[in-house]
Amino acid sequence: MKKGVRALLFAGTIGVSFLTASTAMAAETDWNVLLKKGSQGEKVIELQQDLRLLNYFTYPTNTGYYGEVTEEAVKAFQRDHGIQVNGMVGKTTGTYIEKELKARGLDTNSIQKANVVEIAKKYLGTPYQYAGMSPSGFDCSGFVKYVYAQRGVDLPRTSQEMYNTGTTVSDLKPGDLVFFSTYEPGPSHVGIYIGDNQFISATSSSGVKIDSFSNQYWGPRYIGAKRVM
Repeated sequence: MKKGVRALLFAGTIGVSFLTASTAMAAETDWNVLLKKGSQGEKVIELQQDLRLLNYFTYPTNTGYYGEVTEEAVKAFQRDHGIQVNGMVGKTTGTYIEKELKARGLDTNSIQKANVVEIAKKYLGTPYQYAGMSPSGFDCSGFVKYVYAQRGVDLPRTSQEMYNTGTTVSDLKPGDLVFFSTYEPGPSHVGIYIGDNQFISATSSSGVKIDSFSNQYWGPRYIGAKRVM
C-alpha cells in the first residue's frame, strides 16, 4: 500500500494530521477529510509524489501546496480513469491512485529512498562550507537537510537534532541517516547510507564524498542510524 494514498485510506485523526520527519508514517487522515485546492502539508507532498510516479504531476518539485497544478493533475487522472472530475482526492480517487500504483509495481517509499541517494550523488565534490546549506557549499547536516528537502522531507538543521528524529534502525537501507562521533562526543557528523557498506556526506577535509564503514577513521566512530522515510 503506497504511503501517500495509505495516509488517506485508513481512519486516523478527525482533522488533517501532517506528517513530519519525526512522525513519518505514524499519522493518518480520515476519509472524511479531502485533499483539495488550498490544502497543504506532508499529505499533499505524498499525493504529488504518487501522481508524479504516475506521470500526472510534472512540476519540478513536490511543493506541499495543493494549487492549480496539483488540481489539474488530479483532474487529468480522474478523466483517464472514469472518475467524477472534481479535482479533489477522497476515497474514490485515492483508491484508484493506489490501484494504479500497484498495477504498475510502483513502491512510493522505496523509490523515494532511491531518489534520495541519486540526488545526494549529484553533489559529489561540492566543497565543504561551515553552516553551508546550498550547492555552493555544505556542512554535513546542511547537506543531508538539503538533499532530503528535494524529496519533500523537512529535517532539523543539526546532526544532533536529526539524531533525535526518525526511527532507530540497525538493518541499514539506502536513504537511512548514519551518525558518527567525531570532534565531540555524540552525533557530531551525519551522512546518508547509499548501500554496499558505504555512505555519502559532506566532510570538512574533502567536501561531499563517499566513504566506507570499513574505513579506519569512520568505522570506530559510527554510533547509529535513523530512518526518516
